[in-house]
Amino acid sequence: MAIGVDGSTAVLTPQERLQERLADPNTVDALHRLLDRLDVIVFTAEALEGFLRRAEVVADSVAQGVADLRKISGEEGGAEIVGSLPRMMRAGGELAERFERPEMRRLLDSGLLESLAEPNTLAALKTLLGKLELVSFLLDGLDGFLSRSDTWIESIAAGVADLKQAAPEIDGEKIRKVVATLPSLVDAGTVLSEAGMFDPKTVQVLADVGRTVAASHDEIRQAPPQKAIGVFDLLRALRDPEIQSSVRLALYVAKRYGRGLGGS
Repeated sequence: MAIGVDGSTAVLTPQERLQERLADPNTVDALHRLLDRLDVIVFTAEALEGFLRRAEVVADSVAQGVADLRKISGEEGGAEIVGSLPRMMRAGGELAERFERPEMRRLLDSGLLESLAEPNTLAALKTLLGKLELVSFLLDGLDGFLSRSDTWIESIAAGVADLKQAAPEIDGEKIRKVVATLPSLVDAGTVLSEAGMFDPKTVQVLADVGRTVAASHDEIRQAPPQKAIGVFDLLRALRDPEIQSSVRLALYVAKRYGRGLGGS
């Protein structure tokens, strides 16, 4: 409705009303935005038209799928499956969204899934899962060791420093000689082991003999000087029961050793 020159009102025609609306700045802005998205509007309209043309086919397919589900799982099972369809669709949407992420794409392209699907890898993973508690214990121990690595390194460094202070000068030539004699020492140790020298009874006897010889040596060094021992002194000493026991042992050893010499 417009106002005339004389103050009277005049009724606008539809064309005039359209021109008036088109002259509105808000309408012009809205038309500009609409034209900017015209290709999207055309695509949506065509897709909607195609969907409406195939609406009956889609509905028949959905009905047939629901009927098949009911046949497979029975009436009650079919109702449960149909009821779970919304959850399945949401889960499928979330799964599809996660698969579209760049990190999932990188995982699929890395070939890791193919390696995990190999029989040997699956068998190894099953074995690992069977011993998962032991693996966890070992990893905890390793983590504790690594967390205290600084303390271990400081302790080792302090020990090395103490060794250097205790032995400031190390003769490299002596070390090389000792290293050179190691093979001979190993061979000698093997011979002694095969001869029974490391048998506990043999070691005990040798230890007793060694202690006796050492004690006798100390006793002789501390005793005052004595005259020379003659033949009659030896004969009188043989009457000593303790000396007789030692002589008897020496005779037994000589007999056994001679027996070995005779059989060689």
